Amino acid sequence: MLDEDSRAPGWRLGLLGLLILAALGVLLTRLWSLQITNSGEAVERAETQTTVKSRIAPARGGICDRNGIDLADNRPSFDIDFYLDVLERDYAKRNKNRVPHLTVPSHPQVDTDGDPVRDKWGNPVMTKPYSEIDIAEIVKESIQPVSQTLGLTAPINEREIRKHFREQADLPYHYMTDLDFATVAQFEERNFGIAGIQIAQNPAREYPLGAFASHILGYVGRPVNQEDHVADDGTPFETVGLHGIEAIMDDHLQGEPGYRVQRVSSQGYYEGQPLSTNDPTMGNTVYLTIDARVQYIAETAFRDSGWTRGAVVVMDPKNGDVLALASFPNYDPNTFIPRIKSADWDKLNKDETTPLYNRALHNFPPGSTYKIMVALAGLKSGHVTANTDFDCPSAIQIGDHLFHNSDRAPGGTMSLVNAIKVSSDVFFYQYGIKAGIDAIDAMGERVGFGHKWGLLGDSDEDAGVLPGPGWMKRPDISKWLLRTHNINTWTNAQTANAAIGQGYVLETPLQMATFLCSVANGGTVYQPRLYSQVVDYQGNVVAQPPAGVIYNTLGVKPGQLKAVQEGMYKVVEEEGGTGYATARLPTGPHMAGKTGTAQAYRHGKQDLKTWFYCYGPFENPKYVTCVLVEGGTWGATAAGPIASSIMKQLFAMDAGTPVNVAALQPLAGNFKGVTDVETHDDGPAPAAGVAPGTPTASAETGGDDNTPQADAPPSLPMHNGSSKGGR
Repeated sequence: MLDEDSRAPGWRLGLLGLLILAALGVLLTRLWSLQITNSGEAVERAETQTTVKSRIAPARGGICDRNGIDLADNRPSFDIDFYLDVLERDYAKRNKNRVPHLTVPSHPQVDTDGDPVRDKWGNPVMTKPYSEIDIAEIVKESIQPVSQTLGLTAPINEREIRKHFREQADLPYHYMTDLDFATVAQFEERNFGIAGIQIAQNPAREYPLGAFASHILGYVGRPVNQEDHVADDGTPFETVGLHGIEAIMDDHLQGEPGYRVQRVSSQGYYEGQPLSTNDPTMGNTVYLTIDARVQYIAETAFRDSGWTRGAVVVMDPKNGDVLALASFPNYDPNTFIPRIKSADWDKLNKDETTPLYNRALHNFPPGSTYKIMVALAGLKSGHVTANTDFDCPSAIQIGDHLFHNSDRAPGGTMSLVNAIKVSSDVFFYQYGIKAGIDAIDAMGERVGFGHKWGLLGDSDEDAGVLPGPGWMKRPDISKWLLRTHNINTWTNAQTANAAIGQGYVLETPLQMATFLCSVANGGTVYQPRLYSQVVDYQGNVVAQPPAGVIYNTLGVKPGQLKAVQEGMYKVVEEEGGTGYATARLPTGPHMAGKTGTAQAYRHGKQDLKTWFYCYGPFENPKYVTCVLVEGGTWGATAAGPIASSIMKQLFAMDAGTPVNVAALQPLAGNFKGVTDVETHDDGPAPAAGVAPGTPTASAETGGDDNTPQADAPPSLPMHNGSSKGGR
């Protein structure tokens, strides 16, 4: 009995020892797992609790002219950045996890496109009220000592900060940008030690030449919908192109962001060197076909003329490259950096001279410049020849309308070459009817009229209007014509109107310049090109649209084209030509050109659209220049001298005269040249119902005081006008 009792405790002690050994085994196994097997995971978890991963914004790619001159670049900007997630964590730590909250009231839901979500009955779907951390209050309290010490006065945009915290809490919020050196130095010297508030150097867009080529370059800003502009790492880009080349080439210009992992102390201070860094990749550089020297000559020649509304296009007729493209008035894209002020945006948008409107790519009545295309259409049709004569009295009767010559003077009998030289309306009334509207429209289509070239995106370009029987039968057009003009049939009177570039005819300066290139080069219609190549940061060419892409040909015989060229030569180089007194270069080289003036109205006042386009040297064309002036007097006196000045300077440049390209201030617009309407007892009334700030025109027929007034068809800017001949 005693032996059994003495053995019992020994058994229990043995069992206890086994249990202790098992427990030690489990503990050692767990320690092995934590310290050896899964040490990497533990280290990573520890680092995420003591490090901050900061996104490094990439530098946007540059935009250069064809010779490498910088038109858009980047500069360093010292900014105060808020890391909102760090600010929130630090605030909670300092206040024992007590953070301010706010109640977000019920509001309409929106989808990814920003459109309201509606139920099956069409009623807006409302969100439920909810509570969230009031990050704006945390920011205001955290920044207060910094603001008081440094004298910062920038307001806290509570709405933006809350939105940024909801959607991009791990990305820095730029509170202040472009800090001066003194502020940066004082911030660093004070070492405020507020976790989540840092000075950062970020790339900022810069346009070193100011308003120079602003309508080509466009501008940048925050994306309207950030989900449409996401980098490869899944984070949205903070800055995107919103207009011009900046917009259409945004995918190339955007770089790829990098990141920096930095250890922070429990107080939020950065400690030591970054644990890891991935450098950002700069965006690609876009090279334009624009020659900065040619662009500068074009812009300064227009400014020196005293006119403020219009456009200039200069092209290479041998391949269709656009060498200059300018619109006036213009703006400085630097105004949009880092973001445009509300007052500046309102000023640009409320300016009735429309400085944001790219006149080089939008519709205007071409007036007598259109006669060159009509001349070629007639020759190709075979219904007329260069030697076909027409008697040209001061006016002719077409149907029940009397069509006058622009100067109300008889011209006698003339053929095509002389009719181009003196820009006889009465000749082209008859010539156009003989050729037929179908032949005119067919030639217009061959040269790209009615077609968007898409140099800066389709949304920023008009297609123009080629009116004719088929166009008139379109449902939207026919309803509009019946309602506004009681017209439903195409007549010879309509063809006569179109033959002198009036009535419903609308073209853009780019279209007119592109067409003239085909006249200058012998009949090849080249597709216009605005950029030549895209190069990455390593110097590799990643995109290169070919030069000299053929869109079509004029399809006329060499002798027929030569007759038209001869007429244009006489416009400039022979006494009596409509451009002789104002566009000819007395010392050469010789040029060929055409004047045009379209009557147009704005708010009940006359606002003429005046044109001159030319090419030269005549024997071996190197440049085509097209100038439009709004509010001018005549094409010869308003646009002609500008084009002549441009060509003269281009020829001098080719001869060795240097062109010193410099920054330009925005050219402010005015309505110089807008005058009271000249009325007649039987004359048409001015157009009505035109929206303010829109370059508009309604048309009367050229010299025909009895023809019903025509204005723009549906969904088109009202840019129609009537020709005043070729003066």
